[in-house]
Amino acid sequence: MKVNKYGHCLEEFSENKNYSEIFYKRATGEYPEMEVSKAMANVLKKFVNNNDKIADIGCGCGHFYRSLKKRIKKFFFYYGLDPYDLYLKKAKKAWRNDKNVTFKKGNILKIPFKKKEFEIVYSSNVLVHIPQSEIALRELMRITKKKLILRTVVFDYSYKIQLVYNKNWWPYTKVKPENEFDKKGNPRSFAYYNILSFDYLRSVIKKINKNASIEFIKDNFYSKKKIVNSLKKEKREVPTNIIAGQQVSGAILQPHYFVIISIN
Repeated sequence: MKVNKYGHCLEEFSENKNYSEIFYKRATGEYPEMEVSKAMANVLKKFVNNNDKIADIGCGCGHFYRSLKKRIKKFFFYYGLDPYDLYLKKAKKAWRNDKNVTFKKGNILKIPFKKKEFEIVYSSNVLVHIPQSEIALRELMRITKKKLILRTVVFDYSYKIQLVYNKNWWPYTKVKPENEFDKKGNPRSFAYYNILSFDYLRSVIKKINKNASIEFIKDNFYSKKKIVNSLKKEKREVPTNIIAGQQVSGAILQPHYFVIISIN
């Protein structure tokens, strides 16, 4: 199994051309805003003051900025961080006329920003794919001055899950279906899909900063119809669907929460 220097499966973090096009079209308005980006903007806006610096860790093409710009009525500086040049190139193109916007290359496990550089930091659907979640949390909290807002999958118990790829449906791997697993039963090409427990998140956050306060808000702020319409139009390899009123990715239920961490 090949991994990069961060310990991630290479195929998981390949520069996915299909996703980059989808993210870019969301940023430019060709595709509708994501339901999650609208919800994140509504959560953030109550905390934003004029001239605040906001960091988006795992920004893709800056498509969340579109929702922030629309809903936050105060002037703020937006900084997007992503490890992939393909996404960052499209992000800079999408927002080239916005002078308050900056994009930078970097990874969540070693964020290239100073201590307490941002009043508000947020990261959506990144922690779920990171096996070293405590390292990521330490980095996110390090650069946060006031509020850190995470959107990730949380449940009563933690689960370590791997989505196993083969080339019949995932174009970024060469693994044939019959070779999905090696002789020891380990997947040859996979993505992490971590579900973290409330207990784990509380304990790690408190270990990093004993004075931090934590609030969990269930993400029910979405239109089922719009998610289903997005599923049909965008043709993502692993799309989000709605089954029995709940968000589902593949065979995995997604109990998403906004985790609001106040840095004291």
